Amino acid sequence: MINLFDNQQINQAKAACTFALPLTFNGLTIRVLADHPAILDHLEVYYAGLTASGLLPKEVHTLDQPELPVWLLDQQADTSGREWTAVTRAKTSALGLKEAYVDTPQGRWIHKVRTGMVLFQSLTAPVAIGELNKHSSQVINFINNQFLNHHQRDGYLLGHASAFDIDGNVTAIAASSGGGKSTLMLKALETAEARFLSNDRILFKPDNDQASVIGVAKHPRVNPGTLINSPRLSDILPTDERDRFTGMHKSQLWNIEQKYDVLIPNAYGEGKTALSGTLKHLILLDWALDATAPTALSRVDITQTPEALEGLRKSPGPFFQHADGHFPTEQAQSAKVYAEHLASVEVLRLTGAIDFERAIALLQAKGIL
Repeated sequence: MINLFDNQQINQAKAACTFALPLTFNGLTIRVLADHPAILDHLEVYYAGLTASGLLPKEVHTLDQPELPVWLLDQQADTSGREWTAVTRAKTSALGLKEAYVDTPQGRWIHKVRTGMVLFQSLTAPVAIGELNKHSSQVINFINNQFLNHHQRDGYLLGHASAFDIDGNVTAIAASSGGGKSTLMLKALETAEARFLSNDRILFKPDNDQASVIGVAKHPRVNPGTLINSPRLSDILPTDERDRFTGMHKSQLWNIEQKYDVLIPNAYGEGKTALSGTLKHLILLDWALDATAPTALSRVDITQTPEALEGLRKSPGPFFQHADGHFPTEQAQSAKVYAEHLASVEVLRLTGAIDFERAIALLQAKGIL
């Protein structure tokens, strides 16, 4: 068991990380170092369709861009001996505390209380400790956090949105959690030219009278309602669960929180992912299950109503670290700042009843799909 606050133990454990995997992201190469190869095998498969790594020959792992090492230690961590500060959430969970942290002169330890994973956030030497293969999704999130930090330090805003790309032109879909943004994005991918850019997070900033947007390398994790209503994706559900969810009332199915991974290349084929593009459209989901009005698409003037962007706003979270090493108080930028970053983007709103087929038809009529 590793003592998190004993630098000698940490350094010895890092020295035993003899297995390596380079991951070439958009603007940052992350060199993942591990003490066991199994987690790297998983990461290589997972990221193959989501990063430039999957497009480069294996012996070519770096471009002319910054490189950051990340260490993965498949060991248990001793979290005793220090007082941990709870990470407060806007919504409380019946499952209890999710995260707590301890700051040190070198960085910040973050304890994932429910899984036991412990993650060290630092500018130059991030470390993940725990049952890596069992909690691979948290390993992926931690790696992606380094990518998010890199671009947020460069002026990009973090947005809570899914996104798809057509010929370099990107449409983002924003909503609060459970609002349908993943489902609508996956429906859009049925269009031959559409490519997956991101499931839940985007990075964007103004660039020469346009808005540059970067996707986050994570496959969609969706609830059963998204899968059961898609002929392409329903087989992801085990047979017994598919039988259980089939015929379930829409409102009941909508509220089930049980995540499944949709690996884009497996589900949609090769060539269906994009890394970045120009943000042209933002769709705000302001619809409801119990609405009686038909689904409608209308334009939003965010210069007059920046508060309409509330579903897009996203705090950088406890992992975000400024270039000088300090960790800011968790707070998203104001809606006004988001509106300023979106000055060149057409913002639309879907209202009325939740109807994905109708929404796709409206986007097609608008020329977005």
